[in-house]
Amino acid sequence: MNRRGIAAAVIGATALFGLTMPTATAAPQALSCKTSVGSTGGWAECTGSGTWRVVSICNNERDKYTTWSDQSGGTTRRYAVDCSWDIARVQVEMK
Repeated sequence: MNRRGIAAAVIGATALFGLTMPTATAAPQALSCKTSVGSTGGWAECTGSGTWRVVSICNNERDKYTTWSDQSGGTTRRYAVDCSWDIARVQVEMK
């Protein structure tokens, strides 16, 4: 292989590796959550960082949601929206 062939191979290899470099992605969420439920409501407590909200899974009516919350660290407790009659469970949604 002559010098031009070697140079072309090096340039081609450099371009190939440049195309296969991983791109930066958003950091994964790091939330650890626990929930508690009572007769008509409850709460969720999350530690770490991420975006989350509390969902009240109600019996005999539609589910109820809190607003989304951005958390950058620490521990936060949020109360679920009360159901009119009784609540089946509280869950955390993350996005």
